[in-house]
Amino acid sequence: MQKEFGNGKIVIKISILWFFVFVVIVALIISFFKNNIFATNKTSIEEEKKDVYVERNQNKIDPLKIMIENNYKNSTLINEERKVDFEKITKQTKNLPKGEKVVTQKGKKGTKQVTALQEFDNEKLLQEQIVETIITKEPVTEITYIGTSEFLSKYSVHIGEEMYLMEISDLKEEPKEDAKTIKSINRYLTVTLKEMLDGNWAKVKYNNEEGYINTDKLTSEAVTPMITEKNRIAKLQNTLSKDMDLSKPSGLTLSDYKTIFSYNTSDVNNIFADNAEEFYKAEQKYQINGIFLAAIGIHESAWGTSKIARMKNNLFGYGAYDRDPAGMANMFSTYADGINTVAAALANNYLSPTGPYYSGTTAADVNKRYATDKKWNEKVFVYMQYLYNKLG
Repeated sequence: MQKEFGNGKIVIKISILWFFVFVVIVALIISFFKNNIFATNKTSIEEEKKDVYVERNQNKIDPLKIMIENNYKNSTLINEERKVDFEKITKQTKNLPKGEKVVTQKGKKGTKQVTALQEFDNEKLLQEQIVETIITKEPVTEITYIGTSEFLSKYSVHIGEEMYLMEISDLKEEPKEDAKTIKSINRYLTVTLKEMLDGNWAKVKYNNEEGYINTDKLTSEAVTPMITEKNRIAKLQNTLSKDMDLSKPSGLTLSDYKTIFSYNTSDVNNIFADNAEEFYKAEQKYQINGIFLAAIGIHESAWGTSKIARMKNNLFGYGAYDRDPAGMANMFSTYADGINTVAAALANNYLSPTGPYYSGTTAADVNKRYATDKKWNEKVFVYMQYLYNKLG
């Protein structure tokens, strides 16, 4: 009994072993077919998808076109570039005469890309429906300023132009009377308008400095016609100073020379009045300040009344030395001859950097080698002031 039972156990164990072998074989078979069959199917599916994708891109569907074909069969879809109008803006400014207009920025049309539905009847557009608008170039706004300044209108001037001072005026740091003064400007000189402000004030420029002046002190040629001549004289007078460069012409005209040498009670023999043109010619010929030359003559000859002036036609004491002034002074045939000789000597010897007696170009510089009197230049300058003031 025990032997049979034992054989039975062996049989059972063998059976279980074969069962596991069978399962492994089946699993291997299934794995083999799965890898081949399913891989083939996956490749086919991917290829099919690829074919479908390519076909879809080759025949792209336009939903908008389909919608138009189905719902707007009498309409045409257009896509075109169109102009975009610019905006116009008007602003007021007190920097222009009242009522005057100036375009400071010109308007420019922009562009836009328009997609629209258009319905026609025998080529006549019945209606248009905008589908899409894309701005491709922004328009430029046109800006126009219109003036409000009655002051600029009254005097017929504009910003950037010159106006004349009717009296000595203070250039202020701020647009108010109690503001700090930058400098005082002589009457008849000009300032350049920079900006109009409230309260009768204007921002101006004088030479290289900017500041503020009350407009009550300003005028223009339109309102004061003779102001330009007064301005010319004022500018000439404004150049006068002890430090002025005497190696340059004064800028006075022949008429100016005749004016300043006329009606001088000290010129009892009319020597300077009669030789006004000679001083002018000397200035033009030697390119020096002729008023300086004349002032030397007035000082040295006491307006032509000295013995040397009367006996030798020498207004300048030229060639005279302290030990014997009258005897050593040069003799000239005419006053014009003396004027011309001394003008040449000043230009070549005293006012030229290559001259033997050159020390500089001011009266004080000439004084160092021309006269022994150390205050000679100050006395000569007094006569220069007198002559310049006679201009007007």
